[in-house]
Amino acid sequence: MKAKETIEKRLAALSEDERKEIESVIQDLKVVLQGKQISEDVVKKLNNVLMSVGNMKDNFMWRLLRAAKQNHML
Repeated sequence: MKAKETIEKRLAALSEDERKEIESVIQDLKVVLQGKQISEDVVKKLNNVLMSVGNMKDNFMWRLLRAAKQNHML
């Protein structure tokens, strides 16, 4: 059985793809923030941000649930 610290580090580590996704979300939000008008492009960017953040949350939740199912003490 792995040590609790080892499991937590593995679960908490962000992959390179996850980091890129977060950076993309930040860039989209910066574009929206700098814009002076609401347009179709702004709405599309905000929708993409919402979908991306929701997907990341779901993936992170599944990661935690899989560890809990393995009876690891977190």
